[in-house]
Amino acid sequence: MSIGLFIDGAYLLKTFREHIDYVKLRQHIESILDDTIDEGYFFNADTDPPKAEKLHNALTLPPPRGPGLRVKIYWLQKKQLFWPKQLGGQPVVHPDNPEIQFEQTTQKAVDVGLVYHMVRSYHKRKWTKLVLIAGDGDFHEPVQNLVESENVDLYLVGSVRNISDELRPYARSIFEIDQEPLHSQLRLSRPNA
Repeated sequence: MSIGLFIDGAYLLKTFREHIDYVKLRQHIESILDDTIDEGYFFNADTDPPKAEKLHNALTLPPPRGPGLRVKIYWLQKKQLFWPKQLGGQPVVHPDNPEIQFEQTTQKAVDVGLVYHMVRSYHKRKWTKLVLIAGDGDFHEPVQNLVESENVDLYLVGSVRNISDELRPYARSIFEIDQEPLHSQLRLSRPNA
């Protein structure tokens, strides 16, 4: 068992744009790499706790009933938006209803958590293949270290359009889940299941 699987849930949702069958995703990764996932993690922030809880519980079921992932949930931060001081510094409000002030919602600590658990998992388990379902260039340094210093093979899962240029040079392969035939293979046939 020498695959470490790390999934940025928000990235996967943005890239796949449909309900994904995580069991088929795991099976595809293991089949294409001819190896077994030793540890798999799913990182997300709770945007809709009741709906997310159902998904998160399903993700933790071990194979063959589930993908056997360890789910790590982080928090969201809301911040009210204001125009810059040079433009008056007033709140940014809805054009038709000035009672509604716009907010920016951002997930906090997901990337840091992913990097922490990825490096920790490698040093404890010594897997030789890293499957990263994320595209953020912020992962460049730890990925570079694992590939260059620890001789880990990197496989990226996502869309070539939104995988950072900093990550691509380290990848042995990119599995494009937004392209056919992989997209159809991983689409969940029963979204409510």
